[in-house]
Amino acid sequence: MKKLTISSFALAALAAVAMILGTSSAFAQSASGTFNFSLSATAPAGPYWQGGHGDIDIHEHTPGDWEIHYHFHASNPTGPTGGNGFPGTPAEEGPPEWAWEWESDALTTWIDTGVPSLALTRPVGTQWDFTGVSSGQTLYVLPTTQVAGLPFIGFSAEDHTFDVIYTLGAVTGGTISAWTADGFGNPTALWSSSSPGDTLDNNSLAVLAGGHDHVFIGFSQAGEYTAEISAVPEPSTYALLGLGAGALALLHWRKRSRQG
Repeated sequence: MKKLTISSFALAALAAVAMILGTSSAFAQSASGTFNFSLSATAPAGPYWQGGHGDIDIHEHTPGDWEIHYHFHASNPTGPTGGNGFPGTPAEEGPPEWAWEWESDALTTWIDTGVPSLALTRPVGTQWDFTGVSSGQTLYVLPTTQVAGLPFIGFSAEDHTFDVIYTLGAVTGGTISAWTADGFGNPTALWSSSSPGDTLDNNSLAVLAGGHDHVFIGFSQAGEYTAEISAVPEPSTYALLGLGAGALALLHWRKRSRQG
């Protein structure tokens, strides 16, 4: 009888299948939280974040218990009262943990309306209707580059081997929107609390495994906002390809074993 061996490719593919099956419970989980935003020329009471780089992210601190939160980078924040109202100076992934990772509703993101570049005039064209602002009116926009005095909000899957889908839910205070733009400035709507049907994927923003994205974030008016944001881990494109390759390798090996 012919001796059968499994190729290194098949072993690798089967290992990918085992990894995916072993972590499949993660993909049934989700996390959601309330994020607070204050568009004002005056700092809010209590802990707040004003400037520097921070990401919306998820982590599984205990098995099966996913949590959505802000993760702050070493450059964030600078400002009064021990760092913009924080009880200490955040350090990149160093102790104490509370200094760099905050639950979504434990602080307010202060968007200072006194920063001149924040207030823009909404362009003409129905493609901008998802922002909830009429043509020619003021639209407050957080850009995709870091600006002094404004929070630089990112969406992260940097520490994960799976994609993360961030979905905007209920919003109070006005319309919150998010979009990307091509080289001509034409928007692709990702979020719109007032017109989710006008967005690319019904208010869902996908970040690929290991990735980290910044998008334009718009607010229709000054004032206080709350926003429900949920995050769902999903198998990455590469993991699904690995799963398919593993399945094909397994079928091929079984076919050869029967022939032998």
